[in-house]
Amino acid sequence: MVISSIRTLLIEDNPADARAVWEALGEVPEAAFELKWADGLGKGLQELQSGLVDLVLLDLHLPESRGLATFITTHECAPGVPIIVMTGLDDRELALKAVRDGAQDYLVKGQVEGPSLVRSMQLAVVRHRMQGETEVPPGRDSLTGLYNRQGFLMLGEQLLRLADNSGCNLALVYADIDGLEKINRAFGRQEGDAALQVVATALRETFPESDLVARLGDDEFASMYFSCSDPPKGDFKAVFEQIVQAIPAGGPRPYSLAVTWGLSIYSPAKPCSIATLIKRAEAQGRPKFLDPAA
Repeated sequence: MVISSIRTLLIEDNPADARAVWEALGEVPEAAFELKWADGLGKGLQELQSGLVDLVLLDLHLPESRGLATFITTHECAPGVPIIVMTGLDDRELALKAVRDGAQDYLVKGQVEGPSLVRSMQLAVVRHRMQGETEVPPGRDSLTGLYNRQGFLMLGEQLLRLADNSGCNLALVYADIDGLEKINRAFGRQEGDAALQVVATALRETFPESDLVARLGDDEFASMYFSCSDPPKGDFKAVFEQIVQAIPAGGPRPYSLAVTWGLSIYSPAKPCSIATLIKRAEAQGRPKFLDPAA
């Protein structure tokens, strides 16, 4: 179920930045929000204690608190409320630290547009509620920390509905490590697990936290991300280059690490299932070397 009405608390001391959020939300009139503005951390924490907040948009630099401490204080006040942090262009590393510590997403001030803001807010609440259903994050793969097939399908359905509502396309990237069993037999399962973790790390660092990355099976991975360009296939070359650049340096490997990559597109004008998207991406996949053998 897509959430269309979210009680949102904006904690932001700059009136111009607060107005920018209001105007961005106004670009999506079909999405209903109850937006409250607190111009300081103290006022924001008071609002949170009311229990009537579904989501927080949090500026990390406030008069009373700056940096990661702002997120930690807010999160400790209301651990059951998802938080999206808002930062400047120079604070991406700080924002990523907040995401690793529990924030659902981050947004860069001055780059917030209505459809992307709405998508981020809706997905943050959906994901947070799903995670709250169990003590362990649902649908996670124990080796890579990515979503497993079950988690991918559950959250993927939410992304399809968000795409239908926003009119944006979704791209599904499929990846299959070539010859994983040969790596296991020749060099041991520990080396095979290391290959899986290399690909998982590259995918996780390539796609924003708000998008969906999963290990579907033994040697299969997939990611879904929004692409509002038409057609969006032109984006894939740049995406693949980002994936290759994200391969961590871990010294020479005794084998050539190659992955078959494929892409399929979900269009709200021609809806289909996630299973169909996976099959399409798998069918048109092409092998690519990530790095050569030593």
